[in-house]
Amino acid sequence: MSDAPASAAAPGAPASTLLTDRRILLAGAFFRALATGMIGVLIGIHLAKHGFAPGAIGVVVSAGLAGAALAGLLVTWAGDRFGRRRAMLTLSLLGAGGGAVVAFASGEVVVAAAAFAGMLNGMGRDRGAASILDQAILPATAKDKERTAAFAAYNVVQDAGHAFGALLAGVPALLRGVAPLTEGDSLRAAVGLYSLLLAATFFLYRRLSPAVEVPSAHGPALSPASRKVIARI
Repeated sequence: MSDAPASAAAPGAPASTLLTDRRILLAGAFFRALATGMIGVLIGIHLAKHGFAPGAIGVVVSAGLAGAALAGLLVTWAGDRFGRRRAMLTLSLLGAGGGAVVAFASGEVVVAAAAFAGMLNGMGRDRGAASILDQAILPATAKDKERTAAFAAYNVVQDAGHAFGALLAGVPALLRGVAPLTEGDSLRAAVGLYSLLLAATFFLYRRLSPAVEVPSAHGPALSPASRKVIARI
């Protein structure tokens, strides 16, 4: 059995449809990077302000990274069978929901569970399951000679999102300057903004065309040699 290209898309999709899909992926990556860049700066401050000890903060951040790692493994193993568009939508909802709970809950166990389910990335870099799916879909949205430019644009969009997201960490101070909010409430509002940014990607990904899916309902076949490589990774 031979390997099939993981980036294969529905045959015969119009160029305009593929371009629209590419723009959706770029926009979604930008919103995710904004959210991730901001939460990477604010999550420790937010939790400390609401009474979390350093050890508890470490547990929450670790839980978020563990959830992201598990989600990455799942989409790598079964994302094509589950459906790429469906997986993107599910990840958006989980991320937004988890962020909302982290913003407004106070119990350590609840917040850690929400961070895990929401794949909260306290490292400030968007390197999760959605990014894996982006990179599986992106090559099929461009002609061979355009693929380097497509990936270059993707990386630029991500890096710009991370930079602007770090700037958004100033939102709590800005809010306190224009509204009678406590520091704790302004931090909750900023983490709520993180949740809204992820929720925005849900509405973007709803517009993805069937061209983002692989032709086979069972996904690409892997040769025994490739299975060994994946197992080692």
